[in-house]
Amino acid sequence: MLKRLFTNSFLYAMGPQIPKIANLLVLPVITQFLSPTDYGIYGTLLAYTGLLAGLRMMGFDVLLINSFFKKSAWKNYWKRYLGGLYAYNFAFAWVYGFLLYTFMPKEVGENTFIVLALIIIPSTFFSVINKFGGRYFQLKQKPQYIAIVTIIVGSITVLMNLYTIAYLKLGYMGWFISTAIGESISFICYSIPIVKNLGIRPKITLNRNFWKKSIRVALPTVPHNYSTYLLNSSDRLVMDQLKTPIDQIGIYNLAYIFGGYMEFFGNAVGMAVGPIIAGLFNKKTKQAENQIKSLIFFLQTTFLAICFVVSLWVKELFNLLIRNDNLSIAYPLSIIIIMGYAYRPLYWASVNKLMFYEHTNKLWRISFIAGLINVGLNLIFIPIYGIYAAAITTLISLIYLGLSPYFIKEYQAMQNAKIYPVIWMILIVIFTGIAFYLKDINPGIKVICSLLVIAVLFMAFKREKRTLSQIVS
Repeated sequence: MLKRLFTNSFLYAMGPQIPKIANLLVLPVITQFLSPTDYGIYGTLLAYTGLLAGLRMMGFDVLLINSFFKKSAWKNYWKRYLGGLYAYNFAFAWVYGFLLYTFMPKEVGENTFIVLALIIIPSTFFSVINKFGGRYFQLKQKPQYIAIVTIIVGSITVLMNLYTIAYLKLGYMGWFISTAIGESISFICYSIPIVKNLGIRPKITLNRNFWKKSIRVALPTVPHNYSTYLLNSSDRLVMDQLKTPIDQIGIYNLAYIFGGYMEFFGNAVGMAVGPIIAGLFNKKTKQAENQIKSLIFFLQTTFLAICFVVSLWVKELFNLLIRNDNLSIAYPLSIIIIMGYAYRPLYWASVNKLMFYEHTNKLWRISFIAGLINVGLNLIFIPIYGIYAAAITTLISLIYLGLSPYFIKEYQAMQNAKIYPVIWMILIVIFTGIAFYLKDINPGIKVICSLLVIAVLFMAFKREKRTLSQIVS
């Protein structure tokens, strides 16, 4: 039923967004006690933690999914994967710590080893179980538990941010303390059902054939998964290496927070839509392809509308939430970044199909190259145009990410309904320009523009309602 699509989307997207909304609401309080330098330190360290974070799971996500659906004794496989990942993570922690210590911003000073402990200990001991737990409840189609855990952990993290930043006045340290506490609580929430109830405990196996087969499947997905870092965080690393002032990195990092909300929303909706799209692919009929087209057209219209309306009002959001003149100047950057994430439905339609037909060895051509484009353009243009160049290169890279799968020969050789990806991408660029042009216009005109966009979205829903109901029934 159509209701199921919206219910799951709400639980995956809006449930976890509740603490994020709370985090937005406390911005007027905590930004009074933060500086661009605080945001710069936090953003820079996030960039370096992300540099190797893409290697932490070694692409084992695909192994968890495949074994869950294809193996009756999937728990035994998960035990061995869990044991292997823990052994690997203990060794990985030394490389991780050395990297962070080497590139630690000098402004951290005497807090260096405290920050290292707050980052490395949770990532080594807690992150694997948290990943297994989230994946298990997604595969069991029980988004309620994921939403509950996220709400609990997120709410505690927000309260700790308030306490450590606004009350204790610890600045950037407050974020790292709160995040470490949140990871610990998440570990408790997931270890109970995974370790205690299901009995999935780490099991070490030295079977060479087992690991050879597993790694052969998992490793090709690492560049694909790593692209998230290259697209979202590497720009701050490039800025740091190019000696961009830490306060400028901080302004960019704040601007990216709003783009991060759109990315999170897109990921969550994708988790709800993914199984529906896979089910349609499995039918292998022309009717199913047309249903996918209808679903993607509706979702793409929705994402474009939401990104445009949010971008249109981002100045007012900054004025409302950011009580710091040194930080509020970041809002024009947010418009460019937010609009970039309107590409997501187009990406689902093509990449999910390539994965369904096991063309995983082609994914690096899409996502990893998009990340490399982002890094390359940043290296060229940030020294010339500063932090605005990073925002524009992010938009360009995300457009490539959404467009390029449609030109891979393996995709073109399949039976595909026409989705017109080039036209959609042109529309994203046009609406980005319009939103940027109207960013300082009278709010009354913004209201009219927003209502027009909402009206178009409502008409699109009315048009596709019957087809959508058939798809998810």
